[in-house]
Amino acid sequence: MSGLVDVVPCEGGWCVRVHDTGEVLRFTGGGEAERRARRLAAEAERPVEVRIHDRGGRLVGRWVSEGAAA
Repeated sequence: MSGLVDVVPCEGGWCVRVHDTGEVLRFTGGGEAERRARRLAAEAERPVEVRIHDRGGRLVGRWVSEGAAA
């Protein structure tokens, strides 16, 4: 897998963690965070795995982008 992005609960809402860069984006809603994570993955030049976690930290969803055509 070339890239990894996690959507996880964090204080005050939800976070998108981009593992390659260490960037953390904060959102008030989980749906908003998931949409942003999927958009980041879809725009990447290489495949990216998006993992969705629930408030208990359990993995509840997974999506893999194909990477943008170069």
